[in-house]
Amino acid sequence: MQNTIKHYRQRIRELGAAETVRRIGVRITKTTTIYGKSLWWGWKARREMSDPALLKRTIGQWNSVDAFLDHLAKRSYTSFLLPHDNPQETAQLLHQNFPEHIAAILAIADAACRNEFRLVGHTVQFPDGIDWHRDPFTGWQWPLLHMSRMGEHLWSPARPADIRFTWELNRHQYFVCLGIAYWLTGDKRYINALNSQIQSWIKANPVQHGLNWYSSLEISLRLIAWTVTFQFVRNSKEFREETGKIFLKSLWQQADFLIHHLQTKTTNDFPNNHILGELTGLVLVGATFPEFRAAATWRDTGLHLLAEQLISQTHLDGVNKEQATGYHRFVAEFLLLIVASSHRSILSREPILDGTLERMIDYILASMTPDGFAPMWGDADYGRVLGLGQDKDFWDFRPILSSGAALFERPDWKYAANRFDEESFWLLGPNGLNLWDQVEARKPEQASRSFPNAGINIIRDAWSPDTDLAMMRCGPFGLGNEGSCSHSHCDLLSFVLWMNGHPLLVDSGSYTYHGTWRDHFRLTAAHNTVMVDGHEQASPIPYFNWNKVPEARCIEWNEKQISAELPLPGEVLFTRNLSHSRPGSWELVDVFKGQGEHILEWFFHFAPGLTIDLHDGFLTVIKDGCPFVNVYFPDDFPTPQLRSTWYSKQYDAKEENYELHGKWIGSLDSRGTSFRWQFQLIDEKFHEKNL
Repeated sequence: MQNTIKHYRQRIRELGAAETVRRIGVRITKTTTIYGKSLWWGWKARREMSDPALLKRTIGQWNSVDAFLDHLAKRSYTSFLLPHDNPQETAQLLHQNFPEHIAAILAIADAACRNEFRLVGHTVQFPDGIDWHRDPFTGWQWPLLHMSRMGEHLWSPARPADIRFTWELNRHQYFVCLGIAYWLTGDKRYINALNSQIQSWIKANPVQHGLNWYSSLEISLRLIAWTVTFQFVRNSKEFREETGKIFLKSLWQQADFLIHHLQTKTTNDFPNNHILGELTGLVLVGATFPEFRAAATWRDTGLHLLAEQLISQTHLDGVNKEQATGYHRFVAEFLLLIVASSHRSILSREPILDGTLERMIDYILASMTPDGFAPMWGDADYGRVLGLGQDKDFWDFRPILSSGAALFERPDWKYAANRFDEESFWLLGPNGLNLWDQVEARKPEQASRSFPNAGINIIRDAWSPDTDLAMMRCGPFGLGNEGSCSHSHCDLLSFVLWMNGHPLLVDSGSYTYHGTWRDHFRLTAAHNTVMVDGHEQASPIPYFNWNKVPEARCIEWNEKQISAELPLPGEVLFTRNLSHSRPGSWELVDVFKGQGEHILEWFFHFAPGLTIDLHDGFLTVIKDGCPFVNVYFPDDFPTPQLRSTWYSKQYDAKEENYELHGKWIGSLDSRGTSFRWQFQLIDEKFHEKNL
């Protein structure tokens, strides 16, 4: 107590009387405003919206909400988001083209009937009924406070729970599976479960209260799920009689909240994928429910701002500026919903949206690894927009290529996608399947690609499963620069490497957004790059964002070489040259210019499942019990250490892998000190074929 009084006396002396009074006034005003809002919305949330109040918010002359529901039930399926108007035709096409998918949809719906859900790779159960505010793993209960008071709880370092899982539950993407399951089978178990869960959620989540009203992005994702679900259950007598009224009222309340709480520059966050997701939900609800008076405003405002934000957040070469592949996918999925709807005239065609999506998908094609997956640059929370492909590996982006191939008639995308995916079928319908069949697959003309605005450079030998492939990050750190760049990692001049179709060097992934492991996976040592004097490439701000943000620059790129440079702390210039003389052979030359003595540390992260034999001057990578690759160290280099570390390909899941850690201490000068590493495939027959 005495120390506290002493502290405040010292602060008053430092600030002076006038500044102290001003700050006290600001704090009192802020606190009064927060509690005033809390009291007002607490009173308002206890007053349910009446039927006349909902009808006043529509443009029709319906004399009851039941009549409004009848109108919505009679509307054509072509006016809704997914182009499916006949359950028998859809079921037949699913059985013909995706025989295992119906079973997968029904399995998710059956589990939801038991209050069992798959949340970001984890199965959770609520045998006693769903608690929408309880963390399913720790039992932590998020408080039911007004949203203005939730921030201190959601971002407190003391909280034991990761909000990611609770938000995933409340996105309600399994509602879509319940709706489809009912539509395909007519089984009332699915409607009963849906009715029960919607009623439970609305009762447990009064307007503007609790964690499920805190994030506008979460509201948008929930609105998209509700909108699609409604399409499939609007003809159900049980749904309309038991849940239809409160469903429409809550849908309007959430959309109204969304348009007034969009992420903008006036908040503490630099606009990122959140605003793109929020605007997508706003547009789609406005387009799907034009009967609401505000619908045109939701749609038109959303489309206008979406075009602006896409220009702001996407490099000219099509790469999302957050420099995080997982969020590139997230944004592409949002945009696919918008563009697919515009191609069906539910929305107006916007050239900016079409062009941006086409460039984004082109980057997905160029960066695809030999196994058909995407590289793990930057953060990933493994979020999906509709969630119909939750049973797939998140890093398989081929469903996006599949949809794009049909929408844009791209033979090269069809070649890479290989099949018309079931997610594409739901999004584009039978017509999308016909469009896919009309496109003749053709191998992409370019194997290697450079994306100079984003600083992503790719060397690939061929479009074959046994190709060599390298990708290097040598451009902007992230979106927003100083104090922002929330989903970036310290991975500049880091590279990933595949040899003979197999991963050798990998990015470590993200693992989690909560707790002490957060920084482990996003800092320099988790990437295939170099640290100087123990300094991170950028200074992390918990749990997101960065200070002292650097920028790399590509010096040269061609089909055999990537050269780039990065200024590092201590006035050290780091230049990296990765060259590829022939298949099975790679050379890495790192050059450092500076003054005085410095400590240089290299990190090379090997793919899980590989074992390493460390020798004098080189190491041998063992794959499946056979020698795979030799890695040769620089001349006169201290023997590196082989260490066990962590790799994460799924949120909240990690596995051990090997890391090679090299350390050099010495003096640098302006002429530059060079270090040469070599990677050679061990396969005599392979080398004879490629000499």
